[in-house]
Amino acid sequence: MPDEVFFAGLNVSENMIFEDIETFGGHHFRSDFFSVILVTEGQINATINLQPYSNKANDLIVVPPNGIKQLVSCSPDAKVMAVSFTVSFLIEAGMPAHTHSVLDFFITKSNPVWQLEEEDLRTIRDMMQDLYKRCKLANVRMWGKEQLFHTFFLFLYELGILSHKYSSIGIVQYTRKEDLIIRFTELVTLHCMRERSVQYYADQLHVTAKYLTETVKEISGQNAGEVIDDIVIMEAKLLLDNPLYSIGQVASLMNFSDQSFFGKYFKRHTGISPKKYRTAIY
Repeated sequence: MPDEVFFAGLNVSENMIFEDIETFGGHHFRSDFFSVILVTEGQINATINLQPYSNKANDLIVVPPNGIKQLVSCSPDAKVMAVSFTVSFLIEAGMPAHTHSVLDFFITKSNPVWQLEEEDLRTIRDMMQDLYKRCKLANVRMWGKEQLFHTFFLFLYELGILSHKYSSIGIVQYTRKEDLIIRFTELVTLHCMRERSVQYYADQLHVTAKYLTETVKEISGQNAGEVIDDIVIMEAKLLLDNPLYSIGQVASLMNFSDQSFFGKYFKRHTGISPKKYRTAIY
């Protein structure tokens, strides 16, 4: 099991191993938190907004919230350290003025994989270990929460400093096909609750449906329709996670003609009904 600690919107993993990561394999997913992942051993192959990245030991991965992520594969010896945090945590921690500019390295167009030099690797590893310790003690010692917040912002500022060294190297120069994929996923994320046809997105991108499907397949290994279905299911799950919505309301919000059609679509892509999915959550 991973060595993990939690504090209201902050999650720190000191030693996440392959078996723990493997459960995400093959599925696209979206999250509402920022993540900073240090690969300590092995190799992890993943995609961010359908762009593939091969990550080896000593690579630092900065993952933005709401982007489309997919863990493709891991070597058997893969291990990582990870820090994930939400906007709510930043607010609770009392984010100093102008700190938002420190988060610029999380933007989609920046290079999300930093190949750390030895000195920078030691610095980040030590700070993540210290953050793990502070998170573990936050609720059990005097001034523990304040020490945690202070340690977190030191970590965040250090990342901001390193971003000028690593992220600015790689404002990623995308090929025309890669740029098409990025614009496609952005459009699907924005409109998937109303539109599920490949033709709609092809029209918006001024290409044929055939070209869009072939390009997405070439870059990501999935065709355009499968990517749309993945993102639609992600959105549906996010809505089903909210107990304030009935399944019928979720179907309506997702622009399905009726609850029955939504249920069949959901089961075809997940293997279970919306009702069983919701029961498993609660």
